[in-house]
Amino acid sequence: MHILLTRPKDDIPALKQKLVEQGFTVSACPMLDINIMPVEEVDTSTAQKLAEAQAYLFTSANGVRAASHHGFPKTPDLPVFAVGPATADACRIAGFKTVTEAGGDVQSLVGMIKATDIAEASGSLVHISGRDQAGNLVQQLCDAGYDATSLVLYRAETISALPEDIATLLASGDIEAVMFYSSRTATHFVTLTEYAGIKLSITAYCLSEAVAQILKQAGVADIKVAETTTEDSMLNMLAEHH
Repeated sequence: MHILLTRPKDDIPALKQKLVEQGFTVSACPMLDINIMPVEEVDTSTAQKLAEAQAYLFTSANGVRAASHHGFPKTPDLPVFAVGPATADACRIAGFKTVTEAGGDVQSLVGMIKATDIAEASGSLVHISGRDQAGNLVQQLCDAGYDATSLVLYRAETISALPEDIATLLASGDIEAVMFYSSRTATHFVTLTEYAGIKLSITAYCLSEAVAQILKQAGVADIKVAETTTEDSMLNMLAEHH
């Protein structure tokens, strides 16, 4: 099976290696370009919150990479809460020592924080994130009585068009499956294929029902949804259908 990966560039090599080891043919077309913000562009009032932080929150490996670029962890022992296993692994690689991982989505992350002894209003929970966020993590924590804030350290910009080779492979049907990890990526993929006049005849492997709905509305008939919002679940699903 020939699979197309749509994840950001830095997330592709490890995933591609796992798929190739399982016998898949793999092409890549990141839907988003990740641009880490220069230090001078970071909001200073929000950055000040870092000095008062009692924990850092990450909802993607991109946030961890951006934090590393900006010199984190400055205090490696500060607790870190990661949305799922891949983000947690990125935190450990970056040098954070006290990492707790949730089940792969924002709701499980909020639930996990509530279940810990992290106290409301005794220091900020700082979500290190991109400019465009999903899940309203900070708002949910604030509503629950926590002092939570977001520190934007990168921008995820959509690509302007499909590369010619990828468009050709999709139009010919040579690419049989596409992996989708986010609603934004799925939406932009649909937009670019429609712009290129490509009628999709793929199997869409989706991280969640929300992502799957976008492909369903675009007319994709063969859609598979992971049991849990983790990369391992995505890989297990692919192995079952290989």
